[in-house]
Amino acid sequence: MWKPIRLFSFLLLIAFSTAQQIVKEFDINVELTGRVVEEKPKLIPPEKLPMPQTRELDLSSELFEPPRFVEFATVKPVQRSAGISCGEPKDALSYRLGVDYYLEGKYSQAEEELGRVVLLPNSPFKPMAEYVLGIIAYSKDQKPKALELFRSSCEFSHMYQKPACEAYYALHLILRNSVPENKDGLWQAVKSIKEGRMQEPNCTDTVFSQYCSYVSDFAKGRENPLHKDSTLLRSALVKYFSGDLQKAKETFSLYSAPGKPYRDIALYYLALIEYKEGKEEEAFRYASILDSLNQGLAGGLYALISQRDVYLSRLTYALTKNPRFLENAGIIAYNTVDYSLAFHNFLEAGNIKYAVYSAVKIGDYKKVINLLQNKKGKDREDYMWLLEALYWTNGDLNSVISETAKLYPDLAREFTGWEKFRKGDWLGALDFFEDPYYKAIALYNLKRYRDVINMLQGKTDHKSSILKARSALMMGDTKLAMSFLTDRSDQELYLLGMSYFLEGNYQRAVSLFEKIPDNSLLKAKAILRVGDAYYNMGNIGKAKENYYRVLRRFPDSEEARQATLSLLEFSDREISDEELEKLILNYMKGDINPPPEIIYQYASLLAKRGNKAEAEKELLKLLNTPLKFKATLKLAELENEPSKKLVLYYKVYKESELQEDKIKARDELIRIYTSAGDTKSLADLLAEGDNQDKVKALSLYMALKDTASALSLSREIMKKGYRSDEFEAYLMELYKQTGEADLLDYLVKSPDKTLRGQALLLLGFDNLKRGNKRIALENFVEISLNYKGEPYYNQAVLEGAKILIELGAKRDASCMLERFDKSKPASEDIILYESLRQDLPKCEVR
Repeated sequence: MWKPIRLFSFLLLIAFSTAQQIVKEFDINVELTGRVVEEKPKLIPPEKLPMPQTRELDLSSELFEPPRFVEFATVKPVQRSAGISCGEPKDALSYRLGVDYYLEGKYSQAEEELGRVVLLPNSPFKPMAEYVLGIIAYSKDQKPKALELFRSSCEFSHMYQKPACEAYYALHLILRNSVPENKDGLWQAVKSIKEGRMQEPNCTDTVFSQYCSYVSDFAKGRENPLHKDSTLLRSALVKYFSGDLQKAKETFSLYSAPGKPYRDIALYYLALIEYKEGKEEEAFRYASILDSLNQGLAGGLYALISQRDVYLSRLTYALTKNPRFLENAGIIAYNTVDYSLAFHNFLEAGNIKYAVYSAVKIGDYKKVINLLQNKKGKDREDYMWLLEALYWTNGDLNSVISETAKLYPDLAREFTGWEKFRKGDWLGALDFFEDPYYKAIALYNLKRYRDVINMLQGKTDHKSSILKARSALMMGDTKLAMSFLTDRSDQELYLLGMSYFLEGNYQRAVSLFEKIPDNSLLKAKAILRVGDAYYNMGNIGKAKENYYRVLRRFPDSEEARQATLSLLEFSDREISDEELEKLILNYMKGDINPPPEIIYQYASLLAKRGNKAEAEKELLKLLNTPLKFKATLKLAELENEPSKKLVLYYKVYKESELQEDKIKARDELIRIYTSAGDTKSLADLLAEGDNQDKVKALSLYMALKDTASALSLSREIMKKGYRSDEFEAYLMELYKQTGEADLLDYLVKSPDKTLRGQALLLLGFDNLKRGNKRIALENFVEISLNYKGEPYYNQAVLEGAKILIELGAKRDASCMLERFDKSKPASEDIILYESLRQDLPKCEVR
């Protein structure tokens, strides 16, 4: 059987394989009209809409308690050195007497003597005196005074430095609910826990031994008698996050009663447990109780519950009257391809932009027109979608184009061009477009193929080469067509191969088809054509081999259907699925061991007809064949149980060597993890992808407060030099969370001027913190020179001036202050500006 591909059929084929989205009227009328229309590509809304990130919270840090009391080191009496009489130094004498009075409980006399020591800034006894005075102040309930004494004592090396530092950290936590930066084994852990990162303490040589015992118990989720409520609830949290919901629920229930400490936290997790167990009504009940105690936590619960499905989003809206939950309902519907439901929810929520997206996805451009035509304050995107909708509904574009031209002339010009194309005014379009390529398309539609080639003479870009080759073929000159084609792209390779095929040079055609990369969208067609070429050369064995290649690699494609028909020797017939099934069954009856490729096609037909059980039965036969991963993907597609789907897709993702299998499995895993709310697994999976996926993973790690993973992934992306607005925004946020200066080093090279200057400002503050005043000054000066008008500009000027004053360069400071922008200053900046100007000499450039 001969495999002829006539020129007519060939042109029909390339019309739908080209990336130019050319719609050609190649049917029986083609010889009459002789026209191929270059149509406007349709604008496509986003495939997915972002759901506002809401996650369950780990409220351990809210349960964590400061010390009930401050633990002190034992103050030792000072022994008077033998032989010293009136020659004892005054500070030593005062310190010795002050300690004696303290140990005797005579606090007033002790304060008097130790106060004398503190007044001597260079006395080696000063920090020790401050520690004892801090203990006395604490005993008198003068906690702010004690805090300052302990802070000062902590700054110097002495016998009580560690106790002083610990007392300072403890009082800072008690009074200010935070712990200063430190390297202490206990207090470093306390700081981490307060900031939401669990860390076990090192209690070796700690002064706060009782409190350290509590911190250790809290980190491990064990009960502590001195902090019973805190540690019992922490233990319940550990059980909750490890999946032991019932044990956790028992404890949370005890604390959910009125008057109980941490009641709001208990109610929050009870709602989450009910939600996870599918008891949405109970979850809502707990959330409504919580709403009267802690609206912030209740709002987070409502948002989380509303993300499960459209019904729950609508129910949440009914309870709260907050339109954000209607938007959630719309987003869920949109992302699950229920665009009609999405449209109605967005419309009710007042989100016109997303309602337009939904209407476009439905293909209802009239709804788009109704939404946008009378909208006030239309932006560029509104005009774009309105013009797009009018175009595809054959509406009158002229009035909207005139309106658009006043605000967005480029958009108006673009759609004027498309309007001329739509009306078939090719001569008008020819005069209108400046781009030679679009002029060539107009000429092509005018059947002036020689003029197309002349217009694009010297143009060697991809789309021009393709258009010239097509024009040459329309002229019947295959040699000329081939002269425009190279092996630079898979599309050109395919067209070259088809050109040689049409000339009957099948061997050359095969060599070109085989060069098309495995990941190309044309690969299935190319392999099929290799089979056809071998068929025409009389090599039936090679032909079958390549038809089987199509079935193995692309079993669900249209090319697989054609290959199956070729194998069954019915390639010249148009048949239905039912007829194809009969053919395959007859083939299988005649072959006791049919090839796995034929079995797969049979299973696919069964699945398509809804015969799931029989389809799965056939697919299971393939699990020990080269098609095992294709079969596994199909089994996963047929599986209804999410957990089983997950296992099947994960197996393909990890074990298959074919990239297309891995990509399909990975996409499905992402969908499943997203649907299940398994953010950590989703982040880990995305982190293995390309840079854009890695950035998505970064956002998820940050949402989970997994700072270590976020930093590691950020540095991996930075090493590749990748940049995007989204990535750099995350880097800035990550710096604010971690203080890692290498993130700023990357951001100061951002193409975004505002972000670049902000990074310079923060880098200046970071250098100040590290004591690098001169480098910080360079940062602030650069902003003062290059970033005027930015919101942080005046702040940089003032900080630079302060450093110059500290360095004694007052005249330079005065010159720096002359850069201060008085057009839009903040009130606090004006106050500081006036303060710094005092006593400064005039700026005189020398």
